[in-house]
Amino acid sequence: MSNFYDTLWVNKNSSADEIKKAYRKKAMEYHPDRNKWNAEAEKKFKEVNEAYSTLSDSQKKQQYDMFGSTGWAGGNPFGWAGWAGWFWGFEDMFSQFGGAGGNRGGSEFDFWDLFWGWFNGQSSQSKRRPQEHQEPISLDFEKTYEVPIFDLILGCKIEVKGVYGNTAKLKIPANTKPGAKFRVKGFGKKEPGKEGNLIVNIDARMPKHISDVDMQMLERIRENIGY
Repeated sequence: MSNFYDTLWVNKNSSADEIKKAYRKKAMEYHPDRNKWNAEAEKKFKEVNEAYSTLSDSQKKQQYDMFGSTGWAGGNPFGWAGWAGWFWGFEDMFSQFGGAGGNRGGSEFDFWDLFWGWFNGQSSQSKRRPQEHQEPISLDFEKTYEVPIFDLILGCKIEVKGVYGNTAKLKIPANTKPGAKFRVKGFGKKEPGKEGNLIVNIDARMPKHISDVDMQMLERIRENIGY
């Protein structure tokens, strides 16, 4: 089994954001839509998704870091046979000191009872934790654009840019208030088979200087305008 860190080109000290960025880059590189009829790319794409599935989950990552790639089997370190062998080694060691299945001062200690009790307890916790702690990761991307106050009053079009540099013209209707939000579909973050949206937050840009003549005109407008 390949090393998950090598698969994504990251290391154990990489942050969650760095792992996510590395995954997106690799997933796009080996995505089936870009590599049709390429069996090797399909294999790499599966490896990338498997690596990210483990390293993006803090509990799985901790177990993976503890036991390594050679002991990892579908999210269970070592698999069933590996777990048994690992605990068997401890049982042999304890038996030398009269600990596992032996007698020490008249009391018996069964290492397998400890193993099954620990494993079943952890299994029940691992089933509950995803529902309690994991939240869906939003692919939407928010960005604030300052629009001149008079353009908000009269209406205009602005150019917006998505996560990956793609641009579009967004229509700002007349009388748009600061704090308004607009959604540009498909301009957010992307994952295999999914795409988010660009959420545009509108803020007002105030003029740096207004001449005396314009101020007088604005005074007349303020007196005559209705709300």
